[in-house]
Amino acid sequence: MFITLFLLLLKTISGNTSLSANVILIITDDQDVLLNGLKPMSKTVKLLGNKGVIFENAYTNSPICCPSRSTILTGKYLHNTGVVNNSLSGNCSSVLWQKMHEPHSVAPILKKHKEYVTFYSGKYLNQYGHKSAGGTRHVPEGYDWWIGLKGNSIYYNYTLSVNGTAKYFNDEYLTDILVNFLFCFYFLFKAIVNEIWLSLVVLFQKEYSLDFLNQKFITQTPFFMTIATPAPHQPFTPANRHKKSFPGTKVIHTPSFNFSSKGKHWIVGMPPKTLPEDVSELDKFQKLRMQSLLAVDELVESIIYKLETLNLLKSTFLIFTSDNGYHLGQFTQPYDKRQPYETDIKIPLMIRGPKIKKKSIFKRPVSLVDLAPTILEMANIKGTDYQYQMDGKSFLKNIKKFGEPSENDKVFVEYFGETNEREFHEECDFITDPDVSHCTQDAWCKCSDSKNNTFTCVITFLNNKSIKFCKFQDNQNFTEVYDLKTDPYELHNIFENFNKSLRKYYEELLETFKNCKGNQCNF
Repeated sequence: MFITLFLLLLKTISGNTSLSANVILIITDDQDVLLNGLKPMSKTVKLLGNKGVIFENAYTNSPICCPSRSTILTGKYLHNTGVVNNSLSGNCSSVLWQKMHEPHSVAPILKKHKEYVTFYSGKYLNQYGHKSAGGTRHVPEGYDWWIGLKGNSIYYNYTLSVNGTAKYFNDEYLTDILVNFLFCFYFLFKAIVNEIWLSLVVLFQKEYSLDFLNQKFITQTPFFMTIATPAPHQPFTPANRHKKSFPGTKVIHTPSFNFSSKGKHWIVGMPPKTLPEDVSELDKFQKLRMQSLLAVDELVESIIYKLETLNLLKSTFLIFTSDNGYHLGQFTQPYDKRQPYETDIKIPLMIRGPKIKKKSIFKRPVSLVDLAPTILEMANIKGTDYQYQMDGKSFLKNIKKFGEPSENDKVFVEYFGETNEREFHEECDFITDPDVSHCTQDAWCKCSDSKNNTFTCVITFLNNKSIKFCKFQDNQNFTEVYDLKTDPYELHNIFENFNKSLRKYYEELLETFKNCKGNQCNF
């Protein structure tokens, strides 16, 4: 019912939306695509993926939340956003970010060029709401409706900024409340249309009225809507109704599970060399992650059915994706992301919308840096300075060309290793390196990160080969190379087999990507 009322309102105030399509972007948090991450999403796959296009080779450009989300919002690589990690000092939702990048993100551009009604709910950037960066009073430029989660992903006991007003929630499951808020805003919009509804506004959400009524609305406009759920991010909390789902679930034992290789960066090979015999903790995490996604699956289903009921489905693009992937036991690392391997950087991506062929599989690679320019093209915004300033490139037209990857297809990934937030435990006393981080007893003292776990990768698709070339920023210039066609689980580093000319080719590619900006990145 909540979705119905919201979309009915949009239809009422927006008039004719034929000139520009509506766009709904749904972002999950840490959802893998290689470890059964889509198994709980049967409704989403059926109603969104199978009614549109499923991308086989979709990648994040940085396997960590805040840098990746900043790329989604701006269409720019990490080295151009300056968001290097999830901390405020790493430019995550900092004052500098707010000044330099928020005004040039997708929502303000849509409002400027097409006068979209814009809506955001859920997780924004990890440090959003920090006191030294404006707190929850800060509403990013370009949003008419703002329901931003303070801080990182959480499921209960959280604070939302509702158009700049902090509201604390205790027992309400966040994924559900993101839907429920649409119901509240229906009445607020209706209050503007007909003052007789003001009494109902007071009844439902009195404290939100003033903030909303100060907004300026245009009577004929399409909408851009982002819903960013916490699932399946740690602490992997499912809704109560889903706690009995997926009984007997075990962690996925891929060939790389508990695999120790000499050809990996030292952070992977550091002690302990293997996982313990009892990995029931990882089994539990796998089940909880899957359970937490069931509420997201229900959310997607509700949106699609109500769009259809209101005859808005044919004029709306729906995009479903995640900010990065995840690993559980691969290469002896218990759980996390932050690594250059496919589990961490490959993500789900499905799109349904006008003129997109049903039941399509898109094999050519795309990455999250391409989402913002693609959304602009969905909104019929073409050839603007904003698109030229973005590092990504719209793939909307390419969706109709279902060929194999070409030699011009490349994916760039970059990551800055962290040394902060060290969590040493007395039983991890064998760890003496001061430049490692995220070393905890519940992860069997296996560190997830280090200062020199800083890398850049390029993936190319040439001569029926998918080559991943990764170089670390350490005193060895350690390099990992994998042929993803013959070695999809990245068990064998083939760097030593590369001749000088190949090494030079890939190193020059990396340098070009590392220094590219705007339209220069499309080569």
